[in-house]
Amino acid sequence: MDLSTSARERGGPKKGPGRGWYALAILPAICGFAAMVAVLFVQLSKLDDGLEQIVVPGARELRLESGLHTVFLEYRSVVNGRVYRTDEVSGLTVRVEAPGGAPVAVTAPMGSAHYSLGGREGEAINAFRIEQAGTYRVSADYEGQMGPQTVIAVGRGFLKLVFTTVLIALGAAFLGMILSGGAGIGVYLARRRVRQI
Repeated sequence: MDLSTSARERGGPKKGPGRGWYALAILPAICGFAAMVAVLFVQLSKLDDGLEQIVVPGARELRLESGLHTVFLEYRSVVNGRVYRTDEVSGLTVRVEAPGGAPVAVTAPMGSAHYSLGGREGEAINAFRIEQAGTYRVSADYEGQMGPQTVIAVGRGFLKLVFTTVLIALGAAFLGMILSGGAGIGVYLARRRVRQI
């Protein structure tokens, strides 16, 4: 039997996937972007829950877990319905005291970080590490000088949570695009094979 026998002799024309399959191939990409938006919306809306605000000059006792904590200056902030906006806080010094009153070393942050959450904007200015969970006193002032009233926020694992959230969101979007690309190539090859028969 000749392999070049016509499609009619083999029982009719072969039908490959129609162009509509390309539209279906786009679905994984759409789902990936939808997942990205959902992750960002849900997770980023929870980020400020892990930040303890302190109006300074002033102090507050915080129940802190062991580990690395970051201090953020919120130059745009809202506390108890009051809006704070500060552009210059030269000389602001942050102090942390352990439950027994011993000072905790406060250093520069490991890297730059900035966030904007529902009317609040902040950037990392200090960091400190504690070895034991407990109630710590966190304060900030201008060391006897006059300065504007502003807000600092203390958070543990905040930067890691932001990085993980963004990574998961981007991963969902890229996975969707890869799946759509693979599906589109599959449809194209299937249609091409039918045309060559």
